[in-house]
Amino acid sequence: LQDILEKEVSKGSVTESEVLKSKDYVTPLLKYIVEDFKNSRLMHDDNSMGGMIVAHSTDQAREIFKQAKESYKDMSFALILSDEGSKDERRDSILDFEEEKVDILIVYRMLLTGFDQHRLKKLYLGRLIKAENLLQAVTRVNRTYNNFSYGYIVDFADIKKEFDKTNQLYLEELKEELGDEFERYQEMFVSFEEAEGRIKQIKEKLFFFDTENKENFVY
Repeated sequence: LQDILEKEVSKGSVTESEVLKSKDYVTPLLKYIVEDFKNSRLMHDDNSMGGMIVAHSTDQAREIFKQAKESYKDMSFALILSDEGSKDERRDSILDFEEEKVDILIVYRMLLTGFDQHRLKKLYLGRLIKAENLLQAVTRVNRTYNNFSYGYIVDFADIKKEFDKTNQLYLEELKEELGDEFERYQEMFVSFEEAEGRIKQIKEKLFFFDTENKENFVY
């Protein structure tokens, strides 16, 4: 996808937005998303999990929806745009998602905040969202659901820099608000590498626990 984007934009005859909404770009993008989504359902043994695609633009969202309906008839998609259909139609699509009649929602700006559907477990980000809107968007998949304790973000927009920046601003704001109490909460904010290291240490310690001997285990 990145090769397609760089190759076409470097020619100078088209803009990035034009490439991102083109059929040549959307086709492999959608193919990857559908395959990844189906594999996730298999991996988690849960066909009820839902997904959401956050498109780069309304034009790209419409192209994704068009191709999805034409090429993936074994799945159900809904397009939710502020200028697409009536308010009642958008509401019906959301209800269909809630009732598991829709597998994947395709959006641009809508439903990124305040959308509380626990079965939404995969979020495919096709555009860069900034500041607190980014944090609110990624937490859409964080509701507990069946055997899921968290959800997944698939990042096509390279959000890491913006995500780290927003987290840091939030941390500074929290520090200022809590004052001396901040030290109690600081442990919540660790890097992925730090969290991974801690989990590894915990697993190593748990590995040697004697769970067969109850008398030993209580100590």
